[in-house]
Amino acid sequence: ALESAIEADPYDIAAWDGRLKEAIQAGSATDVFERAVKQLPFAARMWAGYAECAELLETAQAMAVYQRCLQQVPNLDLWTTYLGFCKRFLPLEDVLRAYTRAVDLLGTDTRAGLLWAEYLSLLKHTYNTQQKKDNPDAEVSGKLLAEDASPVEAARRSLKPALKKRIEGTKAADLSDDEFLRVGEVLKIDVDFLRRIFQRAVSTAHSALEKLWIGYEQFEKSLGNPPMAQKLLGEHMPRFVRAKAAFKELQTLYSGVDHFAIAVPLQQKNAEQQGKLMKKWRGVLQFERTNPLRLGRKDLQARVTLVYQQAALACAFHAEFWHDFAEWLDLGGQREEATAVLRRAVERFLPSELTLRLLVAQRHELNEVPPSASSLEAADEEYEKLLNDMPKPCPLALINYLAYLRRQRGAGEFRSAFLEATENSPHCTWEVYLFAAQTEYHVYGSEDAAAKVFRLGLERYGEREPSLLAAYVNFLVGANDLRGARAELSRGVLDRLQAAVRDRMSNRSDPRLHDSLAFLWQKWSRLERYFGDASAVQRVASFRDEEFRNLQRDQDVEEDAVVETPAALGLSMTIRQVEEGFRFGHLVPQASSAPQPVKAPRQEDSSPSASATAPAAASAAAAASTAAAPSASSSDPPAASA
Repeated sequence: ALESAIEADPYDIAAWDGRLKEAIQAGSATDVFERAVKQLPFAARMWAGYAECAELLETAQAMAVYQRCLQQVPNLDLWTTYLGFCKRFLPLEDVLRAYTRAVDLLGTDTRAGLLWAEYLSLLKHTYNTQQKKDNPDAEVSGKLLAEDASPVEAARRSLKPALKKRIEGTKAADLSDDEFLRVGEVLKIDVDFLRRIFQRAVSTAHSALEKLWIGYEQFEKSLGNPPMAQKLLGEHMPRFVRAKAAFKELQTLYSGVDHFAIAVPLQQKNAEQQGKLMKKWRGVLQFERTNPLRLGRKDLQARVTLVYQQAALACAFHAEFWHDFAEWLDLGGQREEATAVLRRAVERFLPSELTLRLLVAQRHELNEVPPSASSLEAADEEYEKLLNDMPKPCPLALINYLAYLRRQRGAGEFRSAFLEATENSPHCTWEVYLFAAQTEYHVYGSEDAAAKVFRLGLERYGEREPSLLAAYVNFLVGANDLRGARAELSRGVLDRLQAAVRDRMSNRSDPRLHDSLAFLWQKWSRLERYFGDASAVQRVASFRDEEFRNLQRDQDVEEDAVVETPAALGLSMTIRQVEEGFRFGHLVPQASSAPQPVKAPRQEDSSPSASATAPAAASAAAAASTAAAPSASSSDPPAASA
């Protein structure tokens, strides 16, 4: 059952947890862990569990697991597990190197108090050992620092006898003062080194600040130079105070954040949970970006970048998150890193996220001004991959590619690519024809070429897509060709009346046909109301009724059975449609009525076929408002409904 659940949804975390538990109990977890981390490569707790299971089998096997995940998963809990492994099985030098790596990567984590405390505990013992060697009276003269319990010894005391045998007689077993002296010399742990670590530890927000500040004060005072100690402590006291205040605020912001959360694709069933998680991380990031610690630019960039990287472990399927991350890197002058972040986002998590993919391609194009050959080559590759990868059809991807060709290659290549797309591209829809017509008119100033492109599109889509016809009408009106606009609308209405009558005679009904017929007729009525005379308005109604009667007669309907008006075909006017008929731009009258309950959208309302054929508000408004006309608002007052 668990395998079936995983097969049905590879991101079913509960199913993975259950399957891993089964495999561990059966003593054959390696293969299942491999599958889990392949599917969820940034899941910190999956990696931690894998390493802990491997540790029971062989030390080298556990180390191999850690080496695969530590750099790509900046999660403090995972690194804490790794440091526990190091303390149990590795030589002292390797333990200290591991702590150095950990604080360099995660030292600014709000939960890093224990990490700093354990690291400094080992460093202080190393320092004290050196002091006792150099000065036998160090303890009496107050040169030694107060020490805490050794984290290495504490970890090894808890080892089971079978695991303790692994390090018996090995270099890892040596925790003598001589070994601390040797490691101190190799790692150059001296006064300056220890001071830098103390100062870093007391200048960042975490839970061990008070304890470490006391240790830092003792360290500076133990050096026998009170003026210098007072000076350095005075310089770092404000940083310490700011860190305490920031930690208090961050504790509240981080409350409820699951640091082991695993990023999963956004679905209806997890939308609420994912929304709350994203909101939590957004609050943390917004606070960090205000620079409460008053860090320098470089340090602030590194600190906030780490928070973004940690948030990505849980929010990687939120496109807005990656955009914010890239924007932050751009603000810090890290443009190449920002592009790399977006590229990783679409490659690893959101391959069908059109906004991010277009942004990546655009960044390559605009990487240099003027663009170099290498930048354009990178942009070409991105657009090619975009067109190959996106679900079909995706007209916006093709439109942006054609716009890119026009900007960088010129009119000839733009036109050739457009014509080729009309024949071969699965992404070519009526919107692409509209875009090409707009380009011909607005960029190249050719009214004739734009009209030809519109006509090509209408030949292909006219019967199915009233929005393209509406856009062409807007273009004609904007070009002051009202005669042409009337002709196109009358032809569109007539074509749909003919189809509606045929459906009626065959006892068929197509709601989309009725919608498009009403849509075009209302658009024609508005055109005449605002730009025609009174007789023209009357002609619209007369045309509708007369043609409807004539079409019935052409179908050999007996005269007594001829219906006078096409009200049954979608042309009767509700009060809302009357309101739309009087719309001017965003101005529309509002008739008083009782509030209507909100209805759930029909399934077909969101389908590609419905959006491509029915005159839905979004589709129609887009066609009208983006039509290739000198002035969309003047060419079609009811733009929102056209």
